[in-house]
Amino acid sequence: MTRNAIPIVVCAVALAACSTDGSNTAPPPGATTTTLPSGGVYKGSLKGSTAEATLLMLFNGTAYLFYGGAGGTGLAGVAVATNGAQSGDGRFTSNSAFDYRVGKAPASPAVFSANFAQAPAVDATVANKDGSAGLAFSGSAASMLDIAPSRANAGGLYSGRGMALGGTTQTRITVAGDGYLAGTTTSGCIFKGTVAPHEGANAYDVSVTFGPAPCPIPDATVTGNAVLDGPRLLVALPSPDRSNVFLFDGRK
Repeated sequence: MTRNAIPIVVCAVALAACSTDGSNTAPPPGATTTTLPSGGVYKGSLKGSTAEATLLMLFNGTAYLFYGGAGGTGLAGVAVATNGAQSGDGRFTSNSAFDYRVGKAPASPAVFSANFAQAPAVDATVANKDGSAGLAFSGSAASMLDIAPSRANAGGLYSGRGMALGGTTQTRITVAGDGYLAGTTTSGCIFKGTVAPHEGANAYDVSVTFGPAPCPIPDATVTGNAVLDGPRLLVALPSPDRSNVFLFDGRK
């Protein structure tokens, strides 16, 4: 979706604020208008912790909160929200979210909320529905917003950690200039897929097909998104049933 198309879609979504005859009719008292979610990349940290975190928001109501561990050991998990909506006051909410913590199963169903009213600053929370400890994020729009994603920029060999709820394995991913992806892990998993720029936000669409066990999600094709932050590539690919996720945190 191009940015020039956003007002048209907003009109379709916020029916209370737009009309087909061209008039601008104010919403009735007490009505809540909605807008497209605030797309982009936001960097900051988890509140009450030194753990770094990166928030990726897409215009389709999907959000990813990549977060590190308190000890600075790299990526420790991701919260993934889908089917979210943003109100006219800049508050995004998804009741269809999961918090995936590496090495800790099962995934925790959650409510994902973000407040963009003070943009470029943003605050977000992940409230686990089972009552377990959630997450709180505070950050601001990242400077990488001015760098358009491309297959050429994503190309290269990345080495790092491949993760799932079952644990971690050292992983290498090669992305070719045409967007073809191939990966291996030290545990013996082989996978392949594609990487393509995600239109409208500094993100990439990723699709991977895993081989049999010991792959983290055996014999499955998973799709999700990635953030390229300089030489660092962060990838989150939830399983089709959303019970697990494949995470990658690597560098060129």
